[in-house]
Amino acid sequence: MRRNWWAGLIVLLALLHHCAKNPKEDAAKSDKPLPEFRMESFSKEIEDCNEGRNYCAKVNVVYPVFLSGIQPVIMRLLNDSIQFHVKNSLAIIEQHRDLRQFSFQALADSFFLAYSTYGQETGFPMVWELETTGEVLFLSSGMVSISFENYAYTGGAHPNSHTMLLNYNLKYGRTVSLKDLVTDLQELKYLAEKAFRDSRDLSPDEDLNEAGFFGDNGFQMPSNFGVTQEGLYFYYNSYEIAPYAAGPTDFVLTWEDLGDIARKDLIE
Repeated sequence: MRRNWWAGLIVLLALLHHCAKNPKEDAAKSDKPLPEFRMESFSKEIEDCNEGRNYCAKVNVVYPVFLSGIQPVIMRLLNDSIQFHVKNSLAIIEQHRDLRQFSFQALADSFFLAYSTYGQETGFPMVWELETTGEVLFLSSGMVSISFENYAYTGGAHPNSHTMLLNYNLKYGRTVSLKDLVTDLQELKYLAEKAFRDSRDLSPDEDLNEAGFFGDNGFQMPSNFGVTQEGLYFYYNSYEIAPYAAGPTDFVLTWEDLGDIARKDLIE
């Protein structure tokens, strides 16, 4: 009898242990799916475009629109923010205006009017172009990182390119700052300077000003950052920290690099 009692107890404990595991496994299986989005586009060129005669102006945008998996109010705020950034890249004529009143078509028409006016005044034919491409760099149930690659040519010695990164908290409906993602901003700056120097083949003690970066200000964190699967992505645009000829600078601090200062729970 005593042996049978112990055997029954062991079986019961094994069953309880098995049942205790199942809720976690079921929760993992029932995790919410990622938010859904689709890529949309708008493309327009001036009437009578003829690139062979150097007469043309073109606008082209590609951007994500979120469809589901986010609270409706937050999803609307996110999509409005995405559209604002795209419109802002097209509003080289309508600067300092309330862009909510402008459609993509209206901004393109304003751009084409400026092109026609310029051509009539100068008599110097050339092709103008505006292009913005949005890309989802990172997406989880709690956060999204979107890159906007902007290209503009309206005459001059060279076109202008600019990258802008948008980071959005999908739980609370607000943009994400670096202090939301790390616990120690000073340590982050130390790691970022090291990664910057590595990306530019600069030694740890090389003077940044003499190397052509940051002027007299010393190393400064970029305002442009995003999240990827690998870690935190940083981007300096041309002209931001060096002359145009130096080009842009980017680098990644991996989650391993960041170690304990990374708040990965906020992006999951």
